[in-house]
Amino acid sequence: MEKERANIGLNAGKVWHKLNETGRITIPKLALKLKLGVEETTLAVGWLARENKVTVERKDGLLYVCNDVR
Repeated sequence: MEKERANIGLNAGKVWHKLNETGRITIPKLALKLKLGVEETTLAVGWLARENKVTVERKDGLLYVCNDVR
């Protein structure tokens, strides 16, 4: 369990840095850019959302994420 939590935290850092480069992006596209699975990326985004560091929005059936917290 601790290893999984550590991986999510490491992936959250990767997500954060990539969002600084890309701005608003869908989770599947973000996963491709990070070379992570969609599930791993979504877990990392959830970690950041819990810490109020990202905003997640649904548009046209897709989830978008950005680090411009409103």
